[in-house]
Amino acid sequence: MIVAAAVVLELAAVVQYVSMRNAISSQVEEMAQRDLKATNHIVEVKRIAEDAIAGVLPEVERLLSLGQEDSLHRALRRVVSEHPEIVGVDFAHRVGEDGVRNGYFTFVDESTGNIADTVIGFDYTERSWYRDGIVSDGFWSEPYMSRYYVILMSTYSRAVRDDKGNAVAVIGADIPMHELSSLSVQLYENQQRALLPVVAFQLFGLLLLGIIVYRSIRSARRLNDANAEKEFMNRELDIASRIQLAMLPGKTYVDDCLEIAGSLVPAKQVGGDLYDYVIRDGKLFFSIGDVCGKGIPAAIFMSMTQAVFRSAASHLNDPSRIVHSMNKQASRGNETGMFVTLFVGVIDLATGMLRYCNAGHEHPLVVAGKSVRTLNAKSSLPIGAMEETRYVEQETQLVPGDMVMLFTDGLTEAMNSENALFGRERVARVIRGESPQQLLDNMSQSVADFVCGAEQSDDLTMLAIRYKGAAR
Repeated sequence: MIVAAAVVLELAAVVQYVSMRNAISSQVEEMAQRDLKATNHIVEVKRIAEDAIAGVLPEVERLLSLGQEDSLHRALRRVVSEHPEIVGVDFAHRVGEDGVRNGYFTFVDESTGNIADTVIGFDYTERSWYRDGIVSDGFWSEPYMSRYYVILMSTYSRAVRDDKGNAVAVIGADIPMHELSSLSVQLYENQQRALLPVVAFQLFGLLLLGIIVYRSIRSARRLNDANAEKEFMNRELDIASRIQLAMLPGKTYVDDCLEIAGSLVPAKQVGGDLYDYVIRDGKLFFSIGDVCGKGIPAAIFMSMTQAVFRSAASHLNDPSRIVHSMNKQASRGNETGMFVTLFVGVIDLATGMLRYCNAGHEHPLVVAGKSVRTLNAKSSLPIGAMEETRYVEQETQLVPGDMVMLFTDGLTEAMNSENALFGRERVARVIRGESPQQLLDNMSQSVADFVCGAEQSDDLTMLAIRYKGAAR
C-alpha cells in the first residue's frame, strides 16, 4: 500500500513539474516581451514610490509629533511590506546645531526575506536625498550604489514637517534601478539548470521513501523524549520567570517622602521590560525600560541593563551621566544589535526637583491634583544603538502630592480584537489623583476591559511615584 501510494505521488510530481515548467516558460516569455515594450517601467515605479510616501507622510508627521517611535517604525515597515517595488525606507531626523544624528533604515533583509530596522551609521547629511529632501516636498536623488544591497538605487525623499510647517526630518523611499528582463532571463536559466536535479530526485524517490518510513518509526520513539524535554524546559522557563521578577524592587514602597508602586506583566514567560529604583543620599534614582524583542534574549539584555543601572546609580548623581555610562557598556561588543529604550530620573527628596534623561522611551505623565500633563522629555537614541550618542538632561519642579506615571509601550499599544490601540489619551483619562497602587490597579483593569481577552502582544510595565514632600 505504501509503495503504491509512493508511485502515485511520484507520477503526480512528474506531471506537476512538466506543467509548472511549461507555465513558467510561457510566463518568462511574456514578461520578457512586456519588458521590451514597457519603456515607461521606471516612470511607473517612481510614481508608486511617490504615492507611497505621500500616503504615509501625514501619519508619520502625527506620530512624530506625539513621540510614538514604535508606531512610527510600524508605519515605515508597512510601506515596505505593501510596496514590493520599494526595497527600503530611510528616516532621518534633522541635524541641529548640536550635530547629533538620529536616523534609521527599514528594509527587506535579503538573507531572510523579513523586514528589519537598522540605525543609519554613516553621515547621512552628506547624501543628496537628505540635503535636498529637507528643503523639498519631493526630490529624486541621482542613482548611487547602495550600502545595503549590491545594486544601483535611487531615493525619493520629502521633508517631514511639524504643525508649524518646519522641516524636522526626512523620509525617503529606495527603489532599485534594474530591468525586469534581466530577472526574467535569470529565472529561466535557473529553471533550466534545476531540471536535472529534479529528475534525479524523482528517480530516487522510492528509495528515499523507504528511508523516511524507517526514520518515522524512530521519530515516533523520540517524540516521547521530546515531550519530556519540553516539560523540563517549561519548568526551567517558569523558574527563570520567577528569578527575573525577584530581581525587581518591591511592588510598593512607602515612607514620609515617597509612595511608589510598580507592575510588570511579560507577554511571554520571560520578558524584556524593566523598572527599578534606588534611594541614596536623600535622592530617589529610578528607571523604566523596554528591550527590543521578547523572550530569553530580551530577558538576558534586560537583566544586564538593570545591573548596569544599579551600578551607575550607586555613584553617579546626574541622570544623563547614568544613561551615558549605561549606553557605553551596552554598545561595546553588542554584536546582536539589541537596544533598550530607557527613561532615568532623579528626585531630590528635600526640594522636589526632578531631573531626568530620556533615551527613546515613552514620555511619562505628571498628575498634579486633577490635571494630567505629558512631561516634556526630549528623546535621544536608545542605549545600545550607538556608543557615541549624547544624552540631554532636563528638569522640572514637583510639589508635594504630584505623581509621576511611567510606562512602556505595552500599555499604549495594548490591542483589542479589532486591532484598536489603548492609546495615550485613554491612559490620561483613566489616571486620577489617587495612590500609586490604586492607579496601577485601575489602569490594569481598564486595559483588561479594553482588550477583552485578546492575546497580549507586548510586555506591559508601569511605575507610579508620588512625591509627598520633604521629611519632617
